Amino acid sequence: MSAAAYRTLLEAALAFKHRYPLHTDGALRGRTIYFLFYNASLRTRSSFQTGLSRMGGHAVVLDPLNGIYTPALPEAEIPYSTERVADVARVLSSYGDAIAIRMYGAPTGWVYGAAHRHLEAFAQWSRVPVINMECDRFHPCQALADVMTMREQLGELAGRRLCISWAYSGSWHKPVAVPQSLLLAALKAGMDVTLAHPAPFGLDAQVMTAAAQFAGQTGARLRVTHDLRDGVTDAHVVYAKSWCSLAALPQRRGDPVDEAAMRDAFEPHRDWCVDADIMQRAAPDAGYLHCLPADRGQEVMDDVIDGPSSWVFQQAGNRLHAQNAVMAHLLNPGCLA
Repeated sequence: MSAAAYRTLLEAALAFKHRYPLHTDGALRGRTIYFLFYNASLRTRSSFQTGLSRMGGHAVVLDPLNGIYTPALPEAEIPYSTERVADVARVLSSYGDAIAIRMYGAPTGWVYGAAHRHLEAFAQWSRVPVINMECDRFHPCQALADVMTMREQLGELAGRRLCISWAYSGSWHKPVAVPQSLLLAALKAGMDVTLAHPAPFGLDAQVMTAAAQFAGQTGARLRVTHDLRDGVTDAHVVYAKSWCSLAALPQRRGDPVDEAAMRDAFEPHRDWCVDADIMQRAAPDAGYLHCLPADRGQEVMDDVIDGPSSWVFQQAGNRLHAQNAVMAHLLNPGCLA
């Protein structure tokens, strides 16, 4: 989506939120969406189902790992255990109005990009829209909620400074989807972005190239630093969370994750934690964001995430409104006007 189109969707989502729920009731009456969750979910599952229900639609939640034959690409098929994605997509799209999928990590053996290819195959064969509820490359619904929150807190976003930072966690099992989607969305909105991470945690080179292109289009500034304190200095927003090291992930399905390399990447950087001292380096009245669930005491200290600088729970609430706007945009765009 172009930067201009993204900003239009952002403003429509904010307007749609202000009309919810009284003036959005019935916006998706009679529409059915099939939800496939390969991974655990609290906010995504709850917000999508609640929003669709309040707009008059119907959610059918399918368990792709146990409740149905697992949708699979040809190279991952197992007789009488899986069903080809091409077949599942065509069947579901003959029944309902959209298919929403959450898939990353373990279901694809942590091979980077495999889950994204899975969603692309659904989109190729489906006759209805396919919604990405998070894959191993992108989490667009989260990013829209993030940008909505910053827009509400800061007003015009062009020229505002955002620090997207890696943070330490005792678990490496976190995809790069959130920082990558946020990076692209913030630059489309015209924000100046500093990406802060230890050297082993660089993002996808293709995403970084796209980020530079969007920055060129909007006049935003993009820089990378390997120093947390440098990254947060004078930032209007600090968004710090953990993600895995792409270099330690397997190249082929069936190969193991390089656990030793992953530990070696994580353990020297336990000090990458957002505490009160870190937030004091940001601009006055700067806000803290996290997509949740947060590893408290590791990624962030309680006095930050529960304190006055935290916008985290407004951000979580905006998942509902961002996704309502996405569903309406895809299934009944006239109601966004």
